Amino acid sequence: MTRISRILTLVVCALVGGCAGGNEIEAIYVLSAPATPPVSAGTSAQILVPEPRALEAYGTNRIPVSPSAITLVYYPDVVLQDTVPKVMQHVLLETFQNTGRVRAVGLPGQSLLINYQVVTEIRAFQAETFGTDRARVSVSAKILDDSNGRVVADRVFTTVVGMPGDGPDDAATALNAAVQSLSTDIVAWTLATI
Repeated sequence: MTRISRILTLVVCALVGGCAGGNEIEAIYVLSAPATPPVSAGTSAQILVPEPRALEAYGTNRIPVSPSAITLVYYPDVVLQDTVPKVMQHVLLETFQNTGRVRAVGLPGQSLLINYQVVTEIRAFQAETFGTDRARVSVSAKILDDSNGRVVADRVFTTVVGMPGDGPDDAATALNAAVQSLSTDIVAWTLATI
């Protein structure tokens, strides 16, 4: 059985609930921020990190996998600790915090006097098992001046990390590495820009 057919079989089993294990959650994978992101710039500004926008396919806590260039399915029986946008939001927030080089960074509703917003949109967040096995995370980011709504800078960040295999453990490990690298890039760019 090929890799693609094995993944599709697992997905069909999960959807119809007819295979061993049913739809029980076997593992919750936790993606985390880098503990000491290597950034050189700092700021006295206060930064807001809104929840990223994303297409419906990423608005879930399931782990997406692309067995071909035009399909997106999910690993069965495993999930992330929250939906993809919320995970990305918290990783980005904690990456800012972990630099120790920001006066304050927060989420909407925390009553901070905001100077800038880092507005993001998830373009890709998946394992890819066609060609070489890899995890891909791509995020469009804008730095918004909160006083006037002006876009200060706009950039797309993409990180691809190789996977040693095509299973959910491999995917979660590679996605974690990709998310950490990408969040570090966004934070370093933001701090250097403002």
